Amino acid sequence: MPATASRIGFITSDVRRATAGPDASVEAKYGKLARDTKEPVETFFDLVVDAQIMADERLLLLKAERRLIEFAVSGIEAGVSLDFSGTTPSVTRTVPRYNLSDTAAVVKVEVDYQNNVTTLETWG
Repeated sequence: MPATASRIGFITSDVRRATAGPDASVEAKYGKLARDTKEPVETFFDLVVDAQIMADERLLLLKAERRLIEFAVSGIEAGVSLDFSGTTPSVTRTVPRYNLSDTAAVVKVEVDYQNNVTTLETWG
């Protein structure tokens, strides 16, 4: 890579910083586990705009409510429908015990042919 004036300026300049937060919903959700540190997360973005986009996306990931649930399906069960038309298989899961009804990505499928049971692990 040639040493252009803009590249030399980029390398010799101080740290470029992008921040996202604080967010009250993340702090309420995680309590003392929510990290509020001044230490930067090292990245390799040339532009602060790109780093800001990633910082905002990290905050959105923290704000979303996600659950990893594994359940067994035997035979034909009502309410379980796999959708393989997209890039990631998804399932509509309804779990009354958790007051949960949503769509989630299927991240693992195990088929036990001997016992006629399929185990799905979902994330969402």
